[in-house]
Amino acid sequence: MNEILTDRKNKGNVTYRIVVSESAGDFFLRVEKLMKVRSKESDKKTTKKLVYQKSFNILDFEASLFEINDEVLVQFCVDTINRVKTND
Repeated sequence: MNEILTDRKNKGNVTYRIVVSESAGDFFLRVEKLMKVRSKESDKKTTKKLVYQKSFNILDFEASLFEINDEVLVQFCVDTINRVKTND
């Protein structure tokens, strides 16, 4: 699989990360939602904790849409998919 796009969006204490990969002509999305939490390490104030992760084929996005309960993440996915489609 070849990574063709990596993007990140910050919204308050939440970071959304999307990686688009291509394999044999198919495009795959890996979406992650990370939240800032207090670190248990004394030398660090905060750390990021992975709270949601999903990978799927771009063609299956509409079916996967119902599993994503975050409007910002859904819109970020739609924007990223549109950007990938216009670059092809």
